[in-house]
Amino acid sequence: MLQCPTCGRRYSPDFEFCPEDQSPLQADATNAGSAPIDPMLGHTLDEKYRLEAQLGIGGMGTVYRARHLLIDRPVAVKVLNPRFVEDEAARTRFQREARAAGRLQHTNAVTVTDFGQTQDGYVYIVMELLEGRTLRDILAKEAPLDAARSVSIMLQVAAAVAAAHEAGIIHRDLKPANIFIVQRAEVPSVVKVLDFGIAKLAAESLEEDDIKSLTQVGAMIGTPRYMSPEQCDGAELTPAADVYSLGVILYEMLTGAVPFSGSTPLAIAMKHTSELPRSPREFVASIPLALEEVVLHALEKRPQARPANAAEFRQELLATAERLGLEHAAITSSPNIEALRSVGTESPSGRLVIDISKLRENRAASSDASEVTVVSPSVMAAAGLPAAVKDSEAQSNKQSFSRLSVSFNNRPAKQFLLIAAAIAVVLALALALVAVKSNSSVPEAAAVASPSVSPTPEPSPSPSPSPSPKRDSRKPANENTNRPKGSSVLKKFKKIFKNPF
Repeated sequence: MLQCPTCGRRYSPDFEFCPEDQSPLQADATNAGSAPIDPMLGHTLDEKYRLEAQLGIGGMGTVYRARHLLIDRPVAVKVLNPRFVEDEAARTRFQREARAAGRLQHTNAVTVTDFGQTQDGYVYIVMELLEGRTLRDILAKEAPLDAARSVSIMLQVAAAVAAAHEAGIIHRDLKPANIFIVQRAEVPSVVKVLDFGIAKLAAESLEEDDIKSLTQVGAMIGTPRYMSPEQCDGAELTPAADVYSLGVILYEMLTGAVPFSGSTPLAIAMKHTSELPRSPREFVASIPLALEEVVLHALEKRPQARPANAAEFRQELLATAERLGLEHAAITSSPNIEALRSVGTESPSGRLVIDISKLRENRAASSDASEVTVVSPSVMAAAGLPAAVKDSEAQSNKQSFSRLSVSFNNRPAKQFLLIAAAIAVVLALALALVAVKSNSSVPEAAAVASPSVSPTPEPSPSPSPSPSPKRDSRKPANENTNRPKGSSVLKKFKKIFKNPF
């Protein structure tokens, strides 16, 4: 096994550089058959959280699987590196950022349930325990991902980052290792974004020059391969910096490679600030052109040229996905913060009081206005079907039909064809029946009408001028039986033509 000297992760001999920070890997110092023992295993934090197993090691700390002893529930505990909280000012910043991350409640953001500092100096954050894989693990085995899957993952990631931007939090360290794909049986995969607010704590913990900070990968200001140009320059960050990182992650999902790579973190940072990324379609030609434009828009060098925040980036990506017909899991049933503010009033204490009835009316109106076009106007005009069309050119130049009214006064031609076919079948059956009856009655009449041949040539001495009783009895019987059947068939035809339905 090889080990990264920067982040401490271990990799197989197939790797030469760390996928996270591009540091050259070194031989693992541990002997074969013996594993290093973490002194924190078995330790109990604040008499509440017993650390049971190590889940991962990062530049900012170690994540453990722990158990809440009071309620007997498994949780994830991240013990931060002591250098981030070694003085009182750093601990104050940690508490502020931990509170901000704890207030962030979103489906796609990991839930922070507790934080604290033990008497022996360990600072920790308690989070929900997730079952699944990180996006880094998925990309290492399955990259590049298809467009629909990449868009579906990114829409969920952008939703969590947008909620953080709404709360005034800039992530600063978005990367595949901080994106977790939760996989449960019989439930669609859910994306969770980790480490909100922690990167800012790391960035503010030390005051050193930019070049030295860039060598502290994952600990100071982020991971160079996913950092924005302004973050590489040490400038003041805005939510657009996270948008750039989202663009890099989407680029990597679609192509299997990051836009910029290098032998050192500083070389990567210089490329972010000075070079243009290659077209994603040069790697994978099947990437839709509209999706490539979204990626390159997020990778603009100037923050002003990108989407201002994750919400704008997500809206652009969602509109492109719907236009391309890509399947995604971005359907939301809960109202967003803008919808709540439009129907609410702020109380003197700062709380938002929501008018539920007005919220329902607005949602009903918006659902009526966002119906999907199911019939083309040209097809409707050719069929002669009138419709009330609502003009919605302002929404992605699409036409939607609020109602479709079809007049049934003139019956469609298809129904008349069906009726004509039914009448033809009835006529054919009737004619066949009449033919069968006529064929069956003719031999009998011929047999009765033909005179019997006598063996003697002399005529009968006493011929009877009147017909035989047998012949007389059959003739009226045939006449009586044929007349009602013919009349009944005619009556049926008259009924069919009078009432075709």
